[in-house]
This record gives sequence, C-alpha cells and structure tokens, in this order.
Amino acid sequence: MPFKTPRKKIFLNLLLLFSGLAVLVLIYAGLKGPSRLSLGERIVLKGAGPVSKSAALGGLGLRKFWQKYLFLVGVEEENEKLRQKVSYLEAELARAKEAFYENQRLRKLLRVARDLHGQTPVVAHVVGKPLGSWQGLILIDKGLDDNILPEMPVLAYTPYGPAGVVGQVVAVERRYAKVLLLTDPSFAVDALVQRSRERGLLRGQGKELCLLDYVSAEADVRENDLIVTSGLDGIFPKGLLLGRVVKIYPGRTRGLFRPIEVKPAVDFQKLEEVLVLLRVRLK
Repeated sequence: MPFKTPRKKIFLNLLLLFSGLAVLVLIYAGLKGPSRLSLGERIVLKGAGPVSKSAALGGLGLRKFWQKYLFLVGVEEENEKLRQKVSYLEAELARAKEAFYENQRLRKLLRVARDLHGQTPVVAHVVGKPLGSWQGLILIDKGLDDNILPEMPVLAYTPYGPAGVVGQVVAVERRYAKVLLLTDPSFAVDALVQRSRERGLLRGQGKELCLLDYVSAEADVRENDLIVTSGLDGIFPKGLLLGRVVKIYPGRTRGLFRPIEVKPAVDFQKLEEVLVLLRVRLK
C-alpha cells in the first residue's frame, strides 16, 4: 500500500511529459511543408477558428454600422438644406402672389379713376383698421405731403361698376390721414335713388349698414335699388355709388317719412387700397 502512491505520482508525471512532447511534435511537424497543415495546426485552428470568425464578423458589422451612421448624417444635413430651400421658395411664391393680387386691385382702382377727370386721384393703402365694426375709422398712408386735406372724398372699387364711397378724410398729418367711414353713425351724405331720383339723407348705422332717411312714405323705392350721391352737399361729386337698398320699413314710421336700410357698396372688411379725390367731378 505505501508503495502505490509514489509509483502513481511517477506514472502521472511521465504521462504529462510524453503528452507535452507529443503536442510539440504535432505543432512543429507543420513547419516542414507550407502547403499542408499539420495535425497540431488542425487541432488549434479547429478550436480557435470559430472565435476568430466571430471576431472578424463583429468587426465587419461595426464598420458597416459606422458607414450607415455617416450616410444618415449626410442625408439629414441634405434634407435640412432642402427644407430651407423649400421654405425660401414658399416665401418667394407668397410674395409673388401678394404682388399679383395687389396689382389686380390697383387695376380695378384704375378703372375707377378713368371715370373721373380733373386732378389725378391719389392712391393710398389702408394701414390701420378698427378692431370692432362700431369703430368707423381707418388710417391711410397718404397725408399733407400728398396734398390730402380734410373733407376730401375717399373711394374704392365695387363690383357694381361705379366708384364706391368709402367715406371722407377727417384728420391729416404729413404722411397719414384718418378717414371716417360711410357706416359710422356720425357720417351723413346727401343721396339719390338712382332709378327713381328720390332724394334722402344717408346716415351711417354701424355694423356695415346705413339708413336712408327723410324719404317720403309715398316715394318710389324698391329693394335692390342703387343709392348714389346727389352732389348737393358740396363735398361728394354727383353719381358716386353709396350702396343698395336691402330693406324698406312699411308704413309711416317717422311721420311723413319711412326709413330705408342700405348696404354699402364697398366691402370694408376687404378694403386694402383707396382713392382720395382731390378736386374731381364725374364725367
């Protein structure tokens, strides 16, 4: 029994020694021929091959990922440049459209001016409007420097044909003027029913309505009749369009007269350019 243990140790040591020598022989045996793999090399490659392959594939995947990242960064930069270019072109298109529409409105004003003779009317842009319909005032960008004076008539284009009355100048500065609108309760103008020549006084009522007052209850007035200036107030030339009749009150609501509602010919909500008459009269 005591002799078995040292013999066993000696046997194990000899086994390890021969095994090591065998591995060395297998490895170095591959140096004899470069075209062939030795048994040792085959054993080593079989064990280390999968690990090397995984490492190589991992490196390839990382390179592809980095290339895709750089590509996407370039695409995003290009997209941002394109977005900026589109925004610029949209702004240019909006300006061109605005210029086109303004040109159309000015052409319509030119038609109005052709019906007038005397001094050339002054074209002005509306630069200030009231927030509420009860405020019957607007601000225009022409004033004393353009020979604008208080009480001068202010006109605009209307789809009815003749020049439509906007109001009259009430206050003037060098480069600006304040215009009292036709619909303001403090505005009044001598008027005629164009068809029957019945006469009355047109007053502003606010909320884009006017009242034709002092018209006889027996007067020949119908709905949709056009109302024009009479030229008898010394301010507005004769024949300027004021509006059309939208409602006639029945009976005698005010003694010998009956009031008549008139809708202005000018659309004050869309008013952007006007004509200020210096000293003119219609043909």
